Amino acid sequence: MKMPDFFVRLTDNLPIKLLAVAAAVLLYFSYQITTLDSKSFSIPLQVREGGSFALADDPPQYVRVTVRAKPEQTAAVQKGDITAYIDTSSVTASGVSSLSVKLGLKDYFTLMDPLDVQVKPNTLSLHFEPNTYKSVPVKAFFLGSLPEGYEIVSQSVDPENVKIVGAQSVVDAVESVSTVGIDLQNKTESFTATVKIESDLRRVQVTDVQDVTVRVEIKAQALTRSFSVSAQALNLNAGLELAKELDKVTLTLSGTKNALSSFTPGESAVQADFSDAHTAGIHSVQLRVNIPDEFSVVAVDPPVLEAELAETSSDFSSGNFREDL
Repeated sequence: MKMPDFFVRLTDNLPIKLLAVAAAVLLYFSYQITTLDSKSFSIPLQVREGGSFALADDPPQYVRVTVRAKPEQTAAVQKGDITAYIDTSSVTASGVSSLSVKLGLKDYFTLMDPLDVQVKPNTLSLHFEPNTYKSVPVKAFFLGSLPEGYEIVSQSVDPENVKIVGAQSVVDAVESVSTVGIDLQNKTESFTATVKIESDLRRVQVTDVQDVTVRVEIKAQALTRSFSVSAQALNLNAGLELAKELDKVTLTLSGTKNALSSFTPGESAVQADFSDAHTAGIHSVQLRVNIPDEFSVVAVDPPVLEAELAETSSDFSSGNFREDL
């Protein structure tokens, strides 16, 4: 066949031939697509921030990623092999900007052919504001409660303040940041803990420190309690006795809540010493208190008792004796 004849035949009905080729290619790819398997994942959306402008909106936490490939290849795909993110470093002005959702794939994806990866949504329209800084106080965040009878008497955080950065309206709304939770259960003594600042801050970042030192002073709760008790008479001289019972006194004690709330004074808690009373009559007797060392005496009311002593009556008189013969 001569070369001119070949070109004549090649170009003869060229549009029809081109359509046929296109149809064949379309059928080939259609077949490839129909034989692909798909697998979908909810992927956390990362925000890679940079530049002079910060997000004032909260972007979606997750995006939907669909992977289509040969069944045996799709089966091997894991959620952790895919990352999704937006990059704010390209934003150059305040207001609303559209950012593409980008994907990061493990290296083995390059060996998959055919491969189709789709993300929804693939574009986000987000509001941006200038980055701004501010210093705010750090507050200790406590979990649970101290055991019964104990209390926090003081606490401190070092450093007291940290610097935060973010979109201006967001930063302006933040009054303080908190530490991660510090467990108080079973704590009965003062302690010091180094903890991180809570990282779940919406659209705000702490720039200078991540760890702070929290000092907590714990003491047993104090309790003051009053008891009505009878004084115990001591050292009565021979031949003397009480003409009537001693008046009750009010004994006020202080101590730890746990110990004092369950304390009951004994018979010898308040004592009246009559060693200096040698005759019958009315005597002023100083009182003394006998209590465990863990308690302190707040008051004894009255501190002195007026007591009447009488001579001991004898059960033995001359008429009461007889001689047994």
